[in-house]
Amino acid sequence: MKFSVNNGINWLSFVVMHKAISQKVSVGGQPGVPDLQELRKAGIKTVVNLRVAGENSPLTPVEERALAEKLGLRYHHIPISLDDLTPAQVKELREILENSQGPVFVHCGMGQRACSFSLAASGVKADSIFERSQQLGFPVEDERLAAFLRNLGK
Repeated sequence: MKFSVNNGINWLSFVVMHKAISQKVSVGGQPGVPDLQELRKAGIKTVVNLRVAGENSPLTPVEERALAEKLGLRYHHIPISLDDLTPAQVKELREILENSQGPVFVHCGMGQRACSFSLAASGVKADSIFERSQQLGFPVEDERLAAFLRNLGK
């Protein structure tokens, strides 16, 4: 299988920052091949990709699924566009987190959606998501995402 290289970055050797938001859930930006291998060694059992197709994709969702499954990881893809955020997406992620058989790594492109959606899906109240995301290094900077999160609590 051939993996693509975008923007002059060799994503095959890129090691992404990831942070634990609980004992069961960690979040981060787009993983490269060695990241998925290291996440597996660290005990991750499930990978959830929140990127939409074509989003600065070092690995397409199809390539990422193939690699994850080859490594023995479960794989879910919930495409979440900042232009189309819905409570149903939070619910779908919550169901995956609740039903996973071990630790889960949730990612998007840079970690902002992964962190805030994972916190929301884990039951963190909307007003606390902003502070927790900031503390974890994935601040909510996009106004569309911020407005969506504020509305979740209403």
